[in-house]
Amino acid sequence: MSNETDTAPHEAPAPAGGAPGFDPVLHPAFCAALNHKLRTPLNAIIGFAELAALQAAGRQRDSDLQQILKSAREMLQIIESDLGQPLPVPPKREAAPVTERTCDVLYVEDDLVNFTLVERILEFRPGLKILHAARGQMGVEMAISCQPRLMLLDLNLPDMHGSDVLCLMQRNAVTEQIPVVILSADATPSQIERLLTAGAKNYLTKPFDIEPFLAVVDEYVPVSSHRAAA
Repeated sequence: MSNETDTAPHEAPAPAGGAPGFDPVLHPAFCAALNHKLRTPLNAIIGFAELAALQAAGRQRDSDLQQILKSAREMLQIIESDLGQPLPVPPKREAAPVTERTCDVLYVEDDLVNFTLVERILEFRPGLKILHAARGQMGVEMAISCQPRLMLLDLNLPDMHGSDVLCLMQRNAVTEQIPVVILSADATPSQIERLLTAGAKNYLTKPFDIEPFLAVVDEYVPVSSHRAAA
């Protein structure tokens, strides 16, 4: 009597943390795409869980939220170890002063969930005014008219890539002094280096933690400025 295990095809041993016989080095495009797709929902999971945990501090449900955060961050570590590479540290850059403005932060992002998350996080900065642009061209036009202290920029936009938005901002004398910080699920080191070289002040990969994000915002939008306006 034959045994199914004797006739089953031999399967290559699985690399640590990966699928059987799958070598991420041989499939860089697939890994980059999967990395991006997984980071996008994790951004919302970690971000909103952090917000809820901050609001629930000292209550019973806080422990449940901390477990959600712990599990989500463990998943992020798997993504970074199996699908990603160590990220370069962005250089510190100084922002030139802006003379006139009608908002503090302009977020160019087509995903409403991502915008809502950032909007909620910035509630920790009372008086700070944030505006939303869902397309790249709209973002450039709003930057010209509103003169924000800071632009937060996604890369995968419906009408153009975020790098093109950055280029348009850099080429226009009216917007070239506005600091641009990239918020993207694209954690490819070469992409990060390219955007920083092109003039981005910082590059935060999704998902990001609240405190480091607020530290970046505070660097370009001093707390005293929007508290005075509140």
